[in-house]
Formats: sequence, structure tokens, C-alpha cells
Amino acid sequence: MNPARRLLPSGILLLCIFCIGTAGYVLIEDWSFLESAYMVVVTLFTVGFKEVHPLSRGGEVFTMAVIITGVGTAVYAGGKAVELIVEGELAGYQKRKRMDKKIRELNEHYIICGFGRVGHQVAETFDSEGIPYVVIDSKKESSDELELKGALGVIGDATSDSLLTEAGIMKAKGLVACSDSDVVNVFITLSARALNPDLYIVARAGLKDTEKKLLMAGANRVISPYFISGIRMAALATRPITIDFLDIVTHGGSVDFKLFEITVPENSRFVNKTIKDSNIRNTSGVAVLAIRKADGTFDLQPKASSIIHENDIMVLIGTQEQFEKLEKML
Repeated sequence: MNPARRLLPSGILLLCIFCIGTAGYVLIEDWSFLESAYMVVVTLFTVGFKEVHPLSRGGEVFTMAVIITGVGTAVYAGGKAVELIVEGELAGYQKRKRMDKKIRELNEHYIICGFGRVGHQVAETFDSEGIPYVVIDSKKESSDELELKGALGVIGDATSDSLLTEAGIMKAKGLVACSDSDVVNVFITLSARALNPDLYIVARAGLKDTEKKLLMAGANRVISPYFISGIRMAALATRPITIDFLDIVTHGGSVDFKLFEITVPENSRFVNKTIKDSNIRNTSGVAVLAIRKADGTFDLQPKASSIIHENDIMVLIGTQEQFEKLEKML
């Protein structure tokens, strides 16, 4: 709510006193409207100027009534205004409005629910790849941190339909449920799936039993940080160079190339052509590492004779420039 609304009751009362005071001087002293209004303003704000005209007995009594009722109200309204300014509520409200406007303008963005250790890492990855996102977190201190980062965020309960809507879930491309609580992640997934049936949802599971619940709730993928950490540590111990290479292509590293994925549209020039005939490598520079078929199966070692079909998802390796060139060719 706009904090300025807290001034509304005292403002309305002050306006009523002004109208009654002006009408009183017109009736009692037979002054003009401007003279009466001037007298009321001078009295309410205790300027100390002398009366417009000498007052009658009735005018003096009426002036005392205006002073008793009006000056106190004016002082109270002024105090409330100063309080709002000092506490920064008005400035905070304006910042919130600007942030809401930016969120409404987003499209095909991601929503990060939970800004703990996992949420921070997701946000850093999105930042490095220039992916737009909105954070929903219950901790008020997250608001200051996001503001320093220049990131968009909403403070509150991520399971709330209204907050998810405020974060632009209807236009979002995906959602990451990475709260520290498995129960909260299940509720987030349920709410998000109900609001946007086409949303791609990745959820965090702390316990093995929670994975099935998250999938039933509507998550497309479920990640267990402890399970992933165990696999990675074992791989680093046995195949360190391989893992270093994968880190370079998946997280950027010190080279320009990385992994991409792209869906082949129905009207693509590559549909029903072999990889050799499509000439993807020579024309764009990217290399096709794997192809996920529409039925969910993978061609993990595509050959020159492998045929590209509509809605296939190609896993590619190359630079950002090469990938953008291929996108234009599709």
C-alpha cells in the first residue's frame, strides 16, 4: 500500500476544518471567500499575522474553535509527513513501483524461489550468461542485497499465488525452487504448476523421498545437491581432466566456447536433412554433440548420416557468436 495513504485521514479532517472555517468567517464576519480562506490558513499554520479585519465577539469564539481543532490536526499531519520521509517509506515505495514496472516488462524470464546458498549460485550463473530473472525470498535483508546487485526481487512467501503472479509467472520461461525446505519446494512447485501449466520447473530436493513428491507436484527436473556433490567428487577423484574440460564448456572458463541446446522448429530448413547435408558445422561453426528426439530418446553420437527431424533438440558446442548465427539459419 502507498505509505502516503497514512496521511489521508488527517488530510481529510484538515480539509473539512478549512471548509467549515472559511464558511464560518463568511457567515459570521461577512468577509469575502478569499479573506475567509486566508484567515483560516493563517490560523491553522500559526503564521502569526494579524486578522484580516477586527473580529467580533462571535468571530473571536469561532477563531478559538478553529485554533483548538485545526492547529492540532495540522501539526499531526505534518508530523506524519516528516515521519514517512525520515523512515524512507516514500522512497522505498517509489523503488518498489519502479521494480514492479521492470518485472511487468519481463518476458521469457526465470523465477528463483529461495535466495540461500543454492539460490545465490543460480543467480550468479544467470548473471554470467545474461539470463533475466526475478528472485522471491522471505528474508528482508535479501532486498538490500538484490538492490546492490541490480537484480529484481520480491520479498515474501514464494508459495503465495499473488507473489508468484507479481514475479511474472504467467510470462516466465522457467522456475527454480531452491528453498532450504523440501516442504516449501513442494508447495512452490504445486502453486507454480497450477498458475502456469507450460512452465519449466527445476526443484531442489534435500531428501531422496522428496524427489517423487516434487515430480508428482509438477516439477520437470529434480536436483539433489548432496547426490550431485557425491557424483562430482568421485568424478574429480578419478577423472579430473575430463571434469575440468566439462567445467570449461559448461561454465565458460577462460575460453569462448560453451554448450548450447536448440529446438528445431517445424519450418526449419534443416528438417528431414542429414547433418552432412545441413552443413551446420561449415556454415555456423558449431558442432552437434547429441540429438534428443521428440520421443525422448538420445542420439549420443550423431553421424554425418543422422537425420534431423522437427522438434529435435540439438546439443551443440561453439561460441556465442556461432550459436546466434545458427539461430538465424533455422
